[in-house]
Amino acid sequence: MNEPASGHLDALRDQLREARDEGLAELAVTRGYLARVRFEEGLERHQADGQGLLAWLIQHGWLTAEEVARLRSDQGPRVTEWTLGFLALQMNLVTPEQFFECAALWLNDFDAVHLVPDHPVRDFGGLLKDIGRLAEDAMATLIAAAEAQGSADPVVDSEVRRRLLDLRPPAELREWLIRLPVRKHARPAFEPRPREERYELGNEIARGGLGRVVEALDRHLRREVAIKLVREDTHPDVAERFVREAGLAARLDHPHIIPIYDFDVMPGPSGAKRLFLCMKRVRGQNLAEVIRRVSEGDTSQGGRFSRGRLLSIFQDICLGIAYAHSKGVIHRDLKPSNVMIGDYGETLIVDWGLARPIGEAGGDGTIPESASPEMQPPLSPPGPVAEAPPDETALTLEGVVMGTPAYMPPEQATGHRDDVDRRSDIFALGGILFAILTYRPPFEGESREEVLERVKSGVPDAPSARIRSFYIAGAGLRPVPPDPVPPELDAICMKALAFRREDRYQSATDLHDDVQLFLEGVKEREREHRLADDAVVMASDAIARWKRLRGEAVAAGENVKQQEEGVRTKEEKAVLWMEEDRARGLELEAVDAFADANAALTIALGHEKRHAKARFLKAELFWDKFLEADKSGDEKEMLLSRRIVESYNDGPFDALLKGDGTLTVRTRSYACRCLLDGRTVLPHELRHFGCHPFSGRALGKDERADGLPGVEPREPVQVKVHSASCSAEPVVGADVWLWRYAEIGRLLVPVTQSGPESPARAGEPPIRAVFSADSPFYPHGPGTYLGRTPIENRALPMGSYLIILSRAGFDVIRCPVTISRCGHWVQSVTLFQPGETSADLIPVPAGRYGYQGEPGAPMVDAAKSEELDDFFISRHPVTCREYAAFLNDLSKTRPYEAAQRVPRESQTSGYYWPGPPYAVPTKNWLALAAPELKEKARQLQDSTVDWDDSWPVFGVSWEDAMAYCAWRRDTGGGLVTLPHEVEWEKAARGTDRRWFPFGKHFDEDWCNARRARLGAARPSTVQEFPHDESPYGVRGLAGNSRDHCLNEIPGFSGWRLGRGGIWTGTGFNARATRRSANPSRTVINSCGFRLARPCRLSPTP
Repeated sequence: MNEPASGHLDALRDQLREARDEGLAELAVTRGYLARVRFEEGLERHQADGQGLLAWLIQHGWLTAEEVARLRSDQGPRVTEWTLGFLALQMNLVTPEQFFECAALWLNDFDAVHLVPDHPVRDFGGLLKDIGRLAEDAMATLIAAAEAQGSADPVVDSEVRRRLLDLRPPAELREWLIRLPVRKHARPAFEPRPREERYELGNEIARGGLGRVVEALDRHLRREVAIKLVREDTHPDVAERFVREAGLAARLDHPHIIPIYDFDVMPGPSGAKRLFLCMKRVRGQNLAEVIRRVSEGDTSQGGRFSRGRLLSIFQDICLGIAYAHSKGVIHRDLKPSNVMIGDYGETLIVDWGLARPIGEAGGDGTIPESASPEMQPPLSPPGPVAEAPPDETALTLEGVVMGTPAYMPPEQATGHRDDVDRRSDIFALGGILFAILTYRPPFEGESREEVLERVKSGVPDAPSARIRSFYIAGAGLRPVPPDPVPPELDAICMKALAFRREDRYQSATDLHDDVQLFLEGVKEREREHRLADDAVVMASDAIARWKRLRGEAVAAGENVKQQEEGVRTKEEKAVLWMEEDRARGLELEAVDAFADANAALTIALGHEKRHAKARFLKAELFWDKFLEADKSGDEKEMLLSRRIVESYNDGPFDALLKGDGTLTVRTRSYACRCLLDGRTVLPHELRHFGCHPFSGRALGKDERADGLPGVEPREPVQVKVHSASCSAEPVVGADVWLWRYAEIGRLLVPVTQSGPESPARAGEPPIRAVFSADSPFYPHGPGTYLGRTPIENRALPMGSYLIILSRAGFDVIRCPVTISRCGHWVQSVTLFQPGETSADLIPVPAGRYGYQGEPGAPMVDAAKSEELDDFFISRHPVTCREYAAFLNDLSKTRPYEAAQRVPRESQTSGYYWPGPPYAVPTKNWLALAAPELKEKARQLQDSTVDWDDSWPVFGVSWEDAMAYCAWRRDTGGGLVTLPHEVEWEKAARGTDRRWFPFGKHFDEDWCNARRARLGAARPSTVQEFPHDESPYGVRGLAGNSRDHCLNEIPGFSGWRLGRGGIWTGTGFNARATRRSANPSRTVINSCGFRLARPCRLSPTP
């Protein structure tokens, strides 16, 4: 027995009995047999005592059995119990005879009550159960039906009512039976319509070359259907193909193939008979539309059609095609738009217009029109059909090629119809899977013919590669890009799309099963994916924290540097130390945040190795580290970070890693003749990098504070220099040649790079005009001719380059440029007319360069980019011969000063040269000099050889160097001074942040340092060591003599910076970032100077 049904039935019976007892008790109160208060007390207490209401009232003496019998007799039979009987009869739970027997017995019980008051009255339901032998579940169904009907009167058959009235029921029941509605006799259940009237045609759903599809109503079955109609004037071959489609489709009875209901002819508008095919009407959308809407971010679709759901749909398609193949039918036009997705989850393959039996020989007719083009499945809501794109349109080319190019197998595309078999459908299934994974068809093109040619040519890219190409190109991505494609799905898809049939899946079932194997691992992958997502959220938070802390640490470090100047008292130092501690703390917190981010991303990738966002964030995190290392010149950190970026880059960093950029070269010149004829300069205009170019005084300070304020003019002076207001004008037509710096023997040498064809040459490059014949950096090859200026946005790989520019009427000039990673270098080169500068000065073109930046090195500032104006700097340091000429000229007018400025061992003693007249005590001079002069001559301190005229001058102070500059100004008219240290560093390093003037490596043979020679170290002439040459052609910057610079070192008043290597030092001193400083009157046996000349004065504040 069904226990729940039995318990439900007992409960219903108890409810009926309780209602009957309560009705009798209520009647007793009305008749005066029972007090209302007793009635209400009985209602509350009888159930707790486990008794029925009437039995409880009799037991307590508030009613008698005779009164109860009288009340039952007066009440009579209840019509509602007859309703239960009618329902049992209508539901065929009892036979008519059993029903009438129950009715007779029930009426007899009421008659007996009049004779014997205590006679029990059985309920009608119990009689039905006993006589009809109804099971408990049948009784439960019957009682539920009675409850559902409620108080409504049942409909009774006239014959049943007649026989019940023959039983002479009580008057009340008799009147009720007479009032009941009588069931009329039904007309025939089905009246067939004429064949031509069966279908009521409605709106057009789709239209194609064969005809159209309309929605319709099947009047017989009262259901919606779709009717495919052939045009009345159709070609006989089309009709034959339509008949074949109907026959093939009708034999395919499968849940995932659209069912065919009917096939026949019906009259057209002209009355002529036309073929039609009746099929299931599906409310929904085709798979192509689903994919499109998902890719466009349609929120109504994204949740319903996840990748897992789409793969499940694809499996349904595979099963449907596998069934068709088992019945000997191939589809030949499988594509997303021929798969319907119903509103309730149905997956149906439609449009079997190109289907044919497997192995059938012969062609498809010769109709020059679409076999099933643009014909869309029976979609809802109805409306006009949009034109299909080239890759979604079926073709018929003179009966040779039929199908949809983007999803067509090669054997079908080439017209080899006899080679088309089950595996051809497998190829199309691979195309559908490709579209699901990438939101694009496997083959694309501007026209149908172009798509067809691509199909013939071979296999498409793997889905994952296609998605990566979208990212790289920055185009083709929909608003919602596809999820990354796992390698397993890549392999499944590409096997289905194999060019050779034998390399594909041999059955659709095999393809289905491989997808199933993938999906069986999806749940675990989804769990891992969720864990990876959680870790990525943590990593994103840590990255944001790292970037914030890093910025705060940099700002705090800059603040510390600003506060360092002028700190003297303990209180000030205490504040400074607190700021230093804070900056250091921020740096350490930033390191912790970076470590947290890296750890979280490692955890994420441990859960899901190919997690797209985790891989991107990992690559982005270490790309930032790479850029930091690149800025500071830390090659080891750069290499490590780059390798990590390459490991996790899935496309977005390709361009950054490759680093290609552009070069723009423009030329200009000054129309004014300030450098040729000079100009009048007011005293307050004499400003160069915040210093007075005559005295070296830091402007804004007291004149007595430092420098040589006595040499500053008080009146206007005539100087060959441009004012700050002078501006260069564009000049066009300068020929430009380019070489790329490449490391050869650890030297950075300009070489001719291979590349695209250059414009027609203007002749051989004028290399000898800017390179000496002995230069180890003489360019290799003829260079790449870029054309004539202006040259705009010439694409070049990242790297360091040298350009040489030549234009008639101007001096040839060389200029290094650097294409940073994905950078755009704009170089404006000022061309100078002959005479605007002297032969011993080299022009350094204006523009950007990298200043400083060598972590851990003493007295080296942080790396930054500086923008400098044009300036000139001497090729060599001032030689002993040149300095001796200065002393001898000075001694004519100021002999005392000349004697004080002779090269010496200390500030006021140990003079090396005898005089006046002053001579450089070279070996030849000593051989001819008088003994008293020889006694005054001394070798340079720590040198084991005699002086040489071509040595740089040593043993002179910064003030001596400034005095020499003043003498040169007086004799030449140019604004000669010492180079500011930023000018010196740019002249040494060029634009590519090299450590040494000759490259990124050091060798003792390349500059005059301590171990450059066998034996004791000694100075060298300026012509020696030709490798010690910068990208601009300046020599002697890495060794031999250190150069005094114009500016003082910040925080050390009166101390002047010195730059360059020395003959007594090691290779560490040869680094172009190396800075040192000495008081302005100090002399050193390894320190000299070279000249610089501003092209234009700095603007006054």
